[in-house]
Amino acid sequence: MSEGQIISIDTDKEPKAYGLLWTIAENFGKRGMINWDKEMYREALFFHPLQINGSIRGNNLYEYFKEKHTPVLNASVWEYLKDNPEEIPEEWKKKYGGNEQYIFFWGTIDRSPQGDLCVRYLTWSGGNWTAGNYLMSGNWHEDFPAAVFVR
Repeated sequence: MSEGQIISIDTDKEPKAYGLLWTIAENFGKRGMINWDKEMYREALFFHPLQINGSIRGNNLYEYFKEKHTPVLNASVWEYLKDNPEEIPEEWKKKYGGNEQYIFFWGTIDRSPQGDLCVRYLTWSGGNWTAGNYLMSGNWHEDFPAAVFVR
């Protein structure tokens, strides 16, 4: 991909399940075709006010996003970035208080084989982008922003 090229990501496409025996519990971050340009998305991170110098339970954060219609990105974008890490904005590598930042894609909620609800993330760790998921029932701190849609 050449520098400055804008690509399109279909956020209406049903993402793949996170892993074997995982299912998609909800995919509410559909926004149709979006244009992705890592320069445009470098500051497209959302922090709930309670996350700053504190924390909020993931279940409460989920309800906030739904109630406020926060334009969170879904696993279709996560899949693209996981497979094309050169397209992830450099600014997303920031650390808060020495902690690695975990960028969450709240538009898709996964269900683990044990029935737990989880949210996918990308984090810069050890010089590489790493993909994973985190329990929705956990605490979400200042180093757990949500990736959001930019118009």
